[in-house]
Amino acid sequence: MPTFPLSENLALLHSNVIAYASAIQNTIAQHGGCQTMSSEALNVLAFNAILAHRGVRTLCEEGWTPLTPIMNRTMLDIFANCIAVLTQPESADYMGFKYFSDFYRKWLATPEITEPERAEATTAIELLIGKLGRPDDQERARALTQERQPRTHWFQPEYRTITDVLGHARHDINQLYRFFSPVTHGGFSAKVIFNDDPALEDIEPRAHPRNTARAVAACSRLLLEVCYVRDQWDNAGVGEATYYEILTQLNALR
Repeated sequence: MPTFPLSENLALLHSNVIAYASAIQNTIAQHGGCQTMSSEALNVLAFNAILAHRGVRTLCEEGWTPLTPIMNRTMLDIFANCIAVLTQPESADYMGFKYFSDFYRKWLATPEITEPERAEATTAIELLIGKLGRPDDQERARALTQERQPRTHWFQPEYRTITDVLGHARHDINQLYRFFSPVTHGGFSAKVIFNDDPALEDIEPRAHPRNTARAVAACSRLLLEVCYVRDQWDNAGVGEATYYEILTQLNALR
């Protein structure tokens, strides 16, 4: 039983977005599941977004609402990764490979890597290359693995920054990105936003009803956007009507 349960309206919104995400996942599974590297990437990103969405609710219901901007900022990064994979449809599977292989390529560039670890990372990359259906994508992937120093962000050089990526999103959420970014980087706003009483120097958990509503609305909108992108790419947009129904529900809470 949560310490500070969500209001009925917030709980319904939170649950409806998860139901929307689950319906999209189930429909894709019924049609054979993920068939391409881009679809696999969206699957992982949607999974992580759902976990973050549920995490925001848990933080709010246990009295830690001021920490939720960090989670919401992570959801913005997840959304941006979806956009980076798909913005150029002809390169989507190659970008999916870049997304998955980034960890292994950076691991291989680590001076302290052991030979067994090198073999493990190399094998993982080869398996990923083998999943690419087009020979030109495989050729680009092999060329990428030869870079001596992987770039900071996996989506570079196609996009310079997260802001550049978000500029390609169908629905504008740059305002949310600007709002949450300073918190992630330790900005003063972490003390102020999503805290119902920032002047109170109390490190114990407590209810933040006003900002809990903002936190849940933000994470619900972000999961909604992640799932919308996935629905359009892998599901022919069959869930679009539900997307707009939930968006109306969300806007009614303002």
